[in-house]
Amino acid sequence: MAFIGELPVYYSGISDWQVYTERLEQFFEVNEIAPEKKKALLLTSLNEDTYKTLRDVCHPQLPKDKTFDELIELLNKQFVVRTSVFRERVKFYTAKQYANESIAFWFARIKKLSIDCKFGDRFDAVLLDRFISGLRSSAILDRLCEEDDDLTLQKAVEIASSKESSKADSVNNDDDDENQSNKYTKRRNYKKKDNKQHD
Repeated sequence: MAFIGELPVYYSGISDWQVYTERLEQFFEVNEIAPEKKKALLLTSLNEDTYKTLRDVCHPQLPKDKTFDELIELLNKQFVVRTSVFRERVKFYTAKQYANESIAFWFARIKKLSIDCKFGDRFDAVLLDRFISGLRSSAILDRLCEEDDDLTLQKAVEIASSKESSKADSVNNDDDDENQSNKYTKRRNYKKKDNKQHD
């Protein structure tokens, strides 16, 4: 049977278990894998070290004697990294935009920092607050502060990105004007020097 895509392989100590299980679920879905086949595919997708670990925690049974859900639960206990919600929130709330970090990268970074914060229904509102309050550019910050309190996260990112682009264009134009001015000054000085030589 030909599969759509490749069955992901999990390497303990290298792969991210949560990301792996998400990819595995998508593989099962797109290939319409029958429930009774999931366990066999899971066991064949584990590298040798991972399978040995699973075999140890299943003892005295073998992994094949467990159900798919039982195996996933055992593997979760082994490979899901426990995180402190409050420690993750401290990282999130103290994050600031780096120097030379674009709006797009700043937004992506705080979104990543929010993953384990468990903000629930408040996610967009909290992320919006952190996105705005962590900005380095006072011009972009001032522009966003002009908005009403119904400002959405998506709109805030669009406004900040647009303001960032206009600032970059302004800097480039200033550089062009300065270069033109320098060229004119050099030409004028050259002509003065040339005229003196002829005198």
